[in-house]
Amino acid sequence: MSVDPKQIKVVVIAGGVGGARMALGFLNRPEVDMTVVVNVGDDDWFHGLRVCPDLDTVLYTLAGVVNPKHGWGVDGDTTRSLSVLQKLEAPDTWMTLGDADLGLHIYRSTALRAGGSLTEVMSLVAQKFGVKATLLPVTDEECPTLIKTTSGLLRFQEWFVRDRGQPAVKAVVTDSAKHAHVTAGVQSAIREADVIVIAPSNPFLSIGPMLSVGNFRALLSECSAKRVAVSPLIGGKAVKGPLVKLLQDLEEPVSSEAIAARYEGLIDAFVIDADEEPEDDWRAGVPYQIVQMPTLMSDADKSRELATRICSLAEGL
Repeated sequence: MSVDPKQIKVVVIAGGVGGARMALGFLNRPEVDMTVVVNVGDDDWFHGLRVCPDLDTVLYTLAGVVNPKHGWGVDGDTTRSLSVLQKLEAPDTWMTLGDADLGLHIYRSTALRAGGSLTEVMSLVAQKFGVKATLLPVTDEECPTLIKTTSGLLRFQEWFVRDRGQPAVKAVVTDSAKHAHVTAGVQSAIREADVIVIAPSNPFLSIGPMLSVGNFRALLSECSAKRVAVSPLIGGKAVKGPLVKLLQDLEEPVSSEAIAARYEGLIDAFVIDADEEPEDDWRAGVPYQIVQMPTLMSDADKSRELATRICSLAEGL
């Protein structure tokens, strides 16, 4: 008679492609009961529809329907609806929304207007997409991340998508998140977790806005789980996204050490890529372990390998 392995409750704190790929590594493992807590600071309204880029990227990735080239959007999607909007000179058509993608946005927006919470709506959506994990927005409230640039104060998607992250950044503004509330589901997941993984997501644009929400930082600081963060830098470069330029704009060091410092008090171990060369004084001067392992998640197998190593690391902490 076979015996089921002991369940490990893993919470992945995620945003963007890096967060989605990290979550993918823990998916369908018989010993893992996974919850993914996702950033909502990137959310915005387009054409009267609530668009949640980070939540949807995680959803599509875990459902196996994500566009593998981009790491976001639905594989094989078309943009006929967008072309009609462009013909009609609708606003904000620089935001690429595929036809299948629009179906989700229409459903979500209708459900939210009918009184459903974002947590309730995404729970049902994940179930319908066949995702075998719990998918939770960090908050049900709207708390948009704004980017203060040399061109003025911009909505996140205006800066990131429309302007391709080019205006120099002076500050990332998450003031609205401070007045938002962490959902009851997220609070329970953090308190009951055995392992918490801060994914290799952008620490300023994905993880930072989440840490600004209500008491989320305090929850992570006080929880009993083994807490592991993974650096988004490999060889001083980001696999995807504007992290390096953002660090330079903000006059921050382009280093895993500087990123780890943002998580001090929230982690028991910090994972850097196997090819990195951490300074000895960094190892000696911090209250968390610095662990090296291959961190490039170029495909699903690499994601699973990294997740396996993180589980082994957490078990030994």
